[in-house]
Amino acid sequence: MSALASRTLRLTRRLWFPAAIVLLYVYSFPYFEGIRSANELPRIYLTMAMVDRGAFDIGPELAAYQPTPDTSRYKGKLYSNKPPGSSLVAIPAYALLRRFEGSRPELRHLFHVLRLGGATIPSLLFLLLVWRLLRELIPQRLAVQRLVLAAYALGSMAFVYGTLLFAHQLAAALIGAAFIWIFLYARTRTGRLAPLWAGLCAGGAVLVDYQAAFVGPPLFLYLLFRARPRLRAAILFCAAAAIPLGFLLYYHHACFGSPFSTGYQHLTNPVFAQWTSRGFLGLESFSINRFGRLHFSPDDGLFYYSPFLILAIPGLWLMAKNRALRAEACFSGFVIVFFFYFIGALVLVSGWDVGPRYMIVALPFYLAPIAVLFREASKSWLRLAIPAGLVTASILTYLAIAAVFPYFPDNFSDPLFDVTWRFGAAGYVAYNLGWLTGLRGVASLVPYLLVAAAVVLLTLLGAHRGWRRIALTVSAIVVAALLLAGYREATRLRRLPVPQSFLPWMEQIWEPRHPAMRRAELFREIGYVPKHKPRHTR
Repeated sequence: MSALASRTLRLTRRLWFPAAIVLLYVYSFPYFEGIRSANELPRIYLTMAMVDRGAFDIGPELAAYQPTPDTSRYKGKLYSNKPPGSSLVAIPAYALLRRFEGSRPELRHLFHVLRLGGATIPSLLFLLLVWRLLRELIPQRLAVQRLVLAAYALGSMAFVYGTLLFAHQLAAALIGAAFIWIFLYARTRTGRLAPLWAGLCAGGAVLVDYQAAFVGPPLFLYLLFRARPRLRAAILFCAAAAIPLGFLLYYHHACFGSPFSTGYQHLTNPVFAQWTSRGFLGLESFSINRFGRLHFSPDDGLFYYSPFLILAIPGLWLMAKNRALRAEACFSGFVIVFFFYFIGALVLVSGWDVGPRYMIVALPFYLAPIAVLFREASKSWLRLAIPAGLVTASILTYLAIAAVFPYFPDNFSDPLFDVTWRFGAAGYVAYNLGWLTGLRGVASLVPYLLVAAAVVLLTLLGAHRGWRRIALTVSAIVVAALLLAGYREATRLRRLPVPQSFLPWMEQIWEPRHPAMRRAELFREIGYVPKHKPRHTR
């Protein structure tokens, strides 16, 4: 083999995995103008207002494009009711788009470009830090590192919200990065400015999503316990965190008259205002029913859609047994348990979403315990089979959701099958890169599915040697198939009706439209009989 061929082969072996992750993140572009994505529009409008007019109010942008209910009113002006962090991060992307399209870009182009700049690229950059964390926790086991990374990147809410401008994943990436910076600083004593970067990320997370503030105090205590010299680390952390937090207070004062007055205190939507005014910061007494639904139910369950995440619980126990990781176990365990309480006490209904999105900020703290569990389980292919199967099922679930319709309406009891399966099987899929090559419907997902299959299969095959690699791969696929088949059978036995008046509206606003869409098959599957002649699909 020539030297050039040898270098090419080594480079391919090193880069195929990150290249595949990047491709899967950018492959689908879910855009449905008819749903008027209420969570994304005000963030887009704020970015435009800051760049075009040097202002924070979004009234002119609302008038020029689509209305949205997610607004606040103060002294006669309309503002986004969200914190401004994600809009700030998206500024470079919008400035670049504006240079090519002028002062009035097309709405779909705004969605596409600002999602890339404000969510996808930061999410991919965060995965580099996750990779560094996994190298510390699972040394010398490249395939197992890849398996855990793929689980988080492709098999959790991080994947869906890493491609949408919802801010939750950006906040999770920032607060997760803060933790990893501190962890690496404490473990390796390298990177003298690591506490500064951690503080900047932690403050930035609150600027993006207020929920990240719940993680800040325990993160600072973790820093004090682990970092040396302690005083220097604390000063760097606090000084850096004060920069984004100071801007957030300035933004509140400029928009709502006080540094401590947020958009949620001036909502224009009376229903939203009623929800946020209940309890303390929208929190009431803990409800076991709410907790159970948001963790285990088919409509919004965290562990239903990402069953591998439940492995963090035994993983915490394994971490606590290791004295070197006991501080990380306490910190990660606190965040996980706190968000168990948080989601069980939260009044606010999250609307159209995939999974309990208010828990996304906690997901990075599942990584360390899961990594430790996989490190121990990987010593035997048999012990690794079930965890690997749960990862495989999680990845298949989220890949399908992202490719079809990643906005589950809140009036579905089982949206994975009622929305993803029914619409996807009938040829209804989101815009994607396959569309650019002339492929339509399910056929447009063939490259996407092939890349995903390569990620799963090659990662599983690399986790062991000889016959054990085959045994592990087959066992993981069987476990995933049995789990998903069990989901389907449970859905059939429940026999809950689908909202028949709602599904036809979804079909009507679907984009893109093409001849491969089997409208009659979709309606027959849900038992809906149109009252008028179906319109021609173009």
